[in-house]
Amino acid sequence: MFLDSLVILGQAFSITLPILISGLFFIASMKLRWLTSLNKPIDFGLTLGKAPLFGPNKNWRGAFFYIFGGTLVTVLLHLAQPSQPWISVVFSNDPYLLGLLACSAYVLGELINSFIKRRLRIAPGSQGNLIQRFFDNTDGALAMGFVLIFGYGMQLSLLLISFAISLVIHASTDVLMRRLKLKSK
Repeated sequence: MFLDSLVILGQAFSITLPILISGLFFIASMKLRWLTSLNKPIDFGLTLGKAPLFGPNKNWRGAFFYIFGGTLVTVLLHLAQPSQPWISVVFSNDPYLLGLLACSAYVLGELINSFIKRRLRIAPGSQGNLIQRFFDNTDGALAMGFVLIFGYGMQLSLLLISFAISLVIHASTDVLMRRLKLKSK
């Protein structure tokens, strides 16, 4: 029973790895100034109602690390999955398609949240009320979850455990980014 619980916890954690690892590399890229040529806003500076579509913090470098880095991690998890019970069975699927769909959904979730925040006149990098802070910490994970449930038939219970883990991870990476002076409070 205890070992079964650990395996389920490991599987839930494995679901977070493509975004966690690519996110850590993205943080390193900001600190070490890797791929600065990609550090251009995804919205190309376009506005809607005198407000940016997404804002300057949503850039091509982030999309690159999350989509391509996350897909690479997905491929590695796919290769290890047959012999590792702690890796979710979702990684037995075509890793390129899974990685591109799930990680692109993560980025899309972040973009949708930024778009809404700009319409609400919440400044880039800042947080709104309690509900907005919740979505700031869950936007990408929610979008990725839709792909995993509806595209890959993932069990809701496993996804909810993964979601809880992702909340802790997101809060931890926010602390890391503040300590590295990459994000303001």
